[in-house]
Amino acid sequence: MASDTGQIGDSERRRRHAAFLEAVNIGDIDRVRRALNDGAIDINYAEPGTGLTALHIAAGRNAVAVLRLLVSTGRCDLGRMDNQRRTAAVVAVVVGRNPAVGRYLADLQNGAGIAATRRRRRGSA
Repeated sequence: MASDTGQIGDSERRRRHAAFLEAVNIGDIDRVRRALNDGAIDINYAEPGTGLTALHIAAGRNAVAVLRLLVSTGRCDLGRMDNQRRTAAVVAVVVGRNPAVGRYLADLQNGAGIAATRRRRRGSA
């Protein structure tokens, strides 16, 4: 995936986003990492029908390595809601049945807890 943001059309941008979300869905961290280096990829892109972003999908699939990679970019909108008005933190608990990940994301979203303290120390808050 080349970084030619201004040179691609809408259909190509949709195709790249679909491939990005598929990589997140199956937990393919190498493909996710490559996609994140593609300037045409918006990390907060949401599936039109569901409103799910990459962060929502990773949280719901318990793809913790992918989730950490996404969060580490500092570009995720942690408060973004899907079409059912759920944040990724809620999806982690309700769909992924992982309250630890839900708490981690909620703490990051609200600037509280150990996760937020570590981000502040690294200067990525």
